[in-house]
Amino acid sequence: MDRWKCPYCPWVQHSKRSPDLKRHIETHIRPPPGETEKANWVCCGVPVGVAEGMGVPKEMREMPPLEYQGMRFVGGCEKVFSRKDALARHLRQREGACFGDSRAPYLLGNKTGAA
Repeated sequence: MDRWKCPYCPWVQHSKRSPDLKRHIETHIRPPPGETEKANWVCCGVPVGVAEGMGVPKEMREMPPLEYQGMRFVGGCEKVFSRKDALARHLRQREGACFGDSRAPYLLGNKTGAA
């Protein structure tokens, strides 16, 4: 078996860089929607207690909060990402619709040092 071939699909890592192959494989094994607690990078919003100060609209603050890493959040869409930079891009592109910070200490990926 080719050690540079993804075990989940036909994709082959041609540059022979194991970090690239690892990131690709993570796209197949990330938690499904609704299981955000296990996700390294999730658009979870901001903690309920700081939502108003962070500009989260009132209608979003009144929605049921998302439980993530033992905290309650509002202002996120709950989409899961395999990489930190993908979450950061999502937050930039959805400014005003999704709130948060990819560098936030409450994200599991930042707690564990994931890429």
